[in-house]
Amino acid sequence: MRVIGILGGMGPQATLDLYQKVLQFTPATRDQDHLQVLIWSDPHIPDRTAAILYGGEDPSYALCAGTARLVKGGAECIGIPCNTAHYYLDAIRRAAAGVPVLDMIELTARSARTQLDADAVVAITATRATLATGLYNKALTLHGLKAMVPSPAEQEIIDDLIFGPRGVKAGFVDENNCRRFQAVCSRLFSSGAEAVLAACTELPLLAHAASSVLPIIDPTSVLAQALVNFGLADMAAGRGG
Repeated sequence: MRVIGILGGMGPQATLDLYQKVLQFTPATRDQDHLQVLIWSDPHIPDRTAAILYGGEDPSYALCAGTARLVKGGAECIGIPCNTAHYYLDAIRRAAAGVPVLDMIELTARSARTQLDADAVVAITATRATLATGLYNKALTLHGLKAMVPSPAEQEIIDDLIFGPRGVKAGFVDENNCRRFQAVCSRLFSSGAEAVLAACTELPLLAHAASSVLPIIDPTSVLAQALVNFGLADMAAGRGG
């Protein structure tokens, strides 16, 4: 087994969700079958949305410092459970000094294409900053899919679900927020979406009910599976030999 690292804290609930999915996807029947995981969860990393949209404090220093901690601790691969932080992926990879840092955006777009027909319309539910970077629009287009963005009214609800006083970042992963996200997905479906991309790592926590409306693409699950695949790769090679 190889040691995997998680650069988290953006937010803590999303970090926990990634680790839970790593456990879920690991074929284990006892403690010793699980992967060795290093988690650096730093909730004090400056807000990515504020930095990208409003000239707030640059989070790249803290992201790179956290990456260096994971590398020093022995991480052999790093995943980042924050879509917006991938705007800084080049700097993070330089700080990783050769340790691979997975690109959740690319992995998710590739996974979406395996699930959907060519030219399928995928609605991107995300922070305004993630939408502004165009990272998912570009990745989906490269994989033959069409990107849709929410209406201004829908985006207001998404923002509140993520950042609001009773949003996920405030600790409210509850039935009311799940229903509100489901309602947004229903409206996107009515507007032509064939799948919804839960492109803020807080949103998969609310997506169970929405999956009854149309397919939900969960980048956290995609990243978790990729980390597990990396961590178990030596064992798989050994069985193949």
